[in-house]
Amino acid sequence: MYRNTRFGELMKGLSRPSFDKIVKEHKSDKYSKGFKSWDQLIAMIYTQVSGCRSLREVETGFNSQTLHHYHLGTRSIKRSTLSDANANRDSEVFAQLCGQLLDQMGRTVRNEIKDLLYLIDSTSITLKGLGFNDWTKENKNNHTQGIKVHIMTEQSQSIPIYVSITAANINDIEDGRKIPIEAGATYVFDKGYYDYNWWYRIHKRDAFFVSRFKHNAATNTIKAFNCGSDNSEDILEDSLVEFKN
Repeated sequence: MYRNTRFGELMKGLSRPSFDKIVKEHKSDKYSKGFKSWDQLIAMIYTQVSGCRSLREVETGFNSQTLHHYHLGTRSIKRSTLSDANANRDSEVFAQLCGQLLDQMGRTVRNEIKDLLYLIDSTSITLKGLGFNDWTKENKNNHTQGIKVHIMTEQSQSIPIYVSITAANINDIEDGRKIPIEAGATYVFDKGYYDYNWWYRIHKRDAFFVSRFKHNAATNTIKAFNCGSDNSEDILEDSLVEFKN
C-alpha cells in the first residue's frame, strides 16, 4: 500500500491541525490513554485502501509498515484497541472531517466549472439482524430498517459535494434543508424534497432548482410557451404558473 508513496499522496489533502481542532472541539481524545483519533483515522484509511476484511488482517498488514508510521504520525495498533475505538468513539469527528474535504473539493469544482448543476438524492441501506437490531429497529420506516445516505453530487464530474448519514425514518427534505445553497447554481431533486418554503429559500439566494409538482399541486397557469417541434417528445409542457394559495 505504501509503495510509490501512494498513501503519502493520498494523505496530502488531510490537514492534521484542522483534524486536531475537530478532535478538541468534540473532546474525543479526552479519555484516550494512547490510541488517539488520528491513529484511528490512519488505521481506517489503511483498511479501506488496502481492502482488509478483518481486524486481524488490518493489524497484521498495518503493523508490517512500521517504517512509515513515524512519517504519518501514528504507531502500531492492536485489533482489540481499534475495535473498541470504532465502537465507542464519536463518529461525528470523522463526519466533520469528511465535510471539510468535500468542501475543499467543492471549491476546486467551482473554480473549474462555470455552470454548476447539483443532483440531490438519498438511498436507504438495510441493516438488521444480529448486531444491528439494537440500534436500527426503533428508527425503521415502512421500507427500510437501517440507515439513509443523503448525497449531493456535481453532475458533470460526478463528484460528491455533500454527504450525510441519518436514521432510515428521516425524510429527505429534513436533511435537504441543511444543504448550503450557492448563488447561480442549479439543484435537481425529486418529490422527496417537496417544500415550498425551501424552494423559496433557494430562489432568494439567487439559485435555481428543477423538481416535479405533486399531482394535486394547486396552481394557475399564467402563460403557456411553445415547446418547439424539436423538443416535443421530451418536453410535455412549458408554462409559467403561480400557486392558487
